[in-house]
Amino acid sequence: MTDIFMAPKQYIQREGVLAEVGKYLLEFGRRPLVLGDARVFSIIRPTLEHQLASVGISPFFVLFGEECSLSEVNRLVALGQKERVDMIVGTGGGKALDTSRCVANRMRLPLVTLPTSAATCSAASAAAVIYEKGVRQETVNGKGADLCLVDSGIIAKAPVNLLSAGMGDALAKWYEGKPVFDQLRDPNPATHAALNLSRQLRETILEYGTQAHRDVCAQRNSKAVETVIETNLLITGVISSIGGSTFRIAVPHALLYGLTVLPQLHQNLHGEVVSWGIIVQLCLEEKEDELRLLLPFFASLGLPLTLKKLGFSNVEDPLFWEGLKRTCAKGSPVYNLGIPVDEQKLYQAILEADQRAKALEK
Repeated sequence: MTDIFMAPKQYIQREGVLAEVGKYLLEFGRRPLVLGDARVFSIIRPTLEHQLASVGISPFFVLFGEECSLSEVNRLVALGQKERVDMIVGTGGGKALDTSRCVANRMRLPLVTLPTSAATCSAASAAAVIYEKGVRQETVNGKGADLCLVDSGIIAKAPVNLLSAGMGDALAKWYEGKPVFDQLRDPNPATHAALNLSRQLRETILEYGTQAHRDVCAQRNSKAVETVIETNLLITGVISSIGGSTFRIAVPHALLYGLTVLPQLHQNLHGEVVSWGIIVQLCLEEKEDELRLLLPFFASLGLPLTLKKLGFSNVEDPLFWEGLKRTCAKGSPVYNLGIPVDEQKLYQAILEADQRAKALEK
């Protein structure tokens, strides 16, 4: 069986494209609900307002409520209905974009995404993660974007840790997908394509990632930056789409979702925790060559790799162990790895990953 939610329908990436946003949105309607947080609006709202007014579009700007939750989706649907909006425009990062996708799906309206970072593939994905008071509840298939409009000039000026986190999250497509693929008896063509794309993704990020990091630190756009943005956003999203229900996540995302019970987890970006989770998984798999490759690469990107830097310095905290329990609960993606995993084995792998990361700092 093939189970695929394709996204996006159209993807446009180039520096300065935000200044042309009006002509692109005209295709979808005249009254968009534009969702974003205060920081994102401070960057893009002046351009949006000017551009949309010039083509006769009347936007309804709404501040995002911090979390992609059912209550936030309900709030926005009610506002959208009251204002009679005819499209949803999601701006910013992962949670706001996920929420926009859920709202567009519920209201059966066109969805346009305007990412201001390349920290996750949310802008080009069809999936959304639902939270409740910071704790992950479920992942749902929402609406893929009708248009993903990416101004690489804005992303090149965003904090560099966002791009680094996106590279780690993107690399998880290979490191989680490959061991799952190896267990499939008869993978379909779409799953084969997802594997091949994830292999290409890994090669691209390892080739261009360090230079892209340097360029963003200098707040300059470049071929390396453009390449990594497209890889983090589009290629990662396409892999998620064509991989469907067979090219699955494993330890990195399972650990992230399990540890959402820890308040200090939320000081980290999604991709930062996933990057650390890749190292933990490689320790479980005893893949020495990959550890020798990825640990210094992640360190060159400035990713937090020790328990202390991630805010998990007290591993005796009952909440930390509750997180491990959730990670290893029945039906968890941690078991997609294909090798025996339990709380103690996971804990030992976490300690090993921490020691390796500390040794790298010396």
